Amino acid sequence: MSDFKTRLLEEKEQLDDKISKLFPFINSDKFTGIDKVQQDLLKLQLPTMRIYSEILQQRINNLN
Repeated sequence: MSDFKTRLLEEKEQLDDKISKLFPFINSDKFTGIDKVQQDLLKLQLPTMRIYSEILQQRINNLN
């Protein structure tokens, strides 16, 4: 496997880990305790991260 593909796989894995932690945080009681602006930004960040993850997956698939 090329170093480039390895880096893409690692990047996607790290991103997916962050996504898996952010989603439950947004639905937790702790989330309601943070600033409203931060809440709104995190709610925008989650779908953006998901799209980014999908793009990384497409790039990985394209290398196969």
